[in-house]
Amino acid sequence: MKSKNITNDLDTGQSPASDGLSNEQASNASSVKRMSISLSGDIARMLEFLAESQGISQNEALRKAIATEAYLLQERQQGTKVLLQKPDKEIREVLFR
Repeated sequence: MKSKNITNDLDTGQSPASDGLSNEQASNASSVKRMSISLSGDIARMLEFLAESQGISQNEALRKAIATEAYLLQERQQGTKVLLQKPDKEIREVLFR
């Protein structure tokens, strides 16, 4: 069974026109659902770090983290390996829990 590609439907913070989205996708991307979440102190500090180090809001950092996680999960479900190449050219596989 082929999984639906949800990463195309995620709000990445870019305008729909720059994403090359259809009118229907642009309409979905412009709708906003307000949510309230509880984070542990460690996770809250990680979110603050992500936002500050990229010069973006915590909301934007959270959106980017969710979009990245969805993309990586989709790829892994299709059998793709995630690799990182270090500056010394050593390649390591990223293992997810």
